Amino acid sequence: MKKVRITVKKGARGKKFQIFNSPESLYVWMNDPELQSSDKLDPSLGVTIQLKQGETMEVEWLGCEFISEEFFSTRADYIRLGKHIKIKPSPVKEIVGIHEGWVYEEIISFKNSSDDCTKTLRLTPKSRHKFDLEELFLSREEESQDHEMDYENLN
Repeated sequence: MKKVRITVKKGARGKKFQIFNSPESLYVWMNDPELQSSDKLDPSLGVTIQLKQGETMEVEWLGCEFISEEFFSTRADYIRLGKHIKIKPSPVKEIVGIHEGWVYEEIISFKNSSDDCTKTLRLTPKSRHKFDLEELFLSREEESQDHEMDYENLN
């Protein structure tokens, strides 16, 4: 699988990443300039992840869908991510947030790159990974199964 690590460059304040609930919500946002110019992403479309100075985010590519129209074509990438959350003072050593959703290449690229705010490094199987995303997502699934109700045996 493709995987990248994104960090904020020294002196930069951070960067926001829009993660969409579905390829359809990504398409709606891409084709609505008013939604794109809004400071907050409509929760019915997805969430905005803020990467701040000193935080690290690792993103794993899980698959894609193609969105095509007569004069428009793009690839929507399905991803999952882990993000180190820096909180001062923190009662625990490290807090990690996880999320999954849809993006396109202008939001998160799976190539080595750099812009004014962030540096993106493509990870290989030999790279030292900051997070074990598979383990983090498995523990989330187990936790949600522990809280399921047995509706048939309610008396």
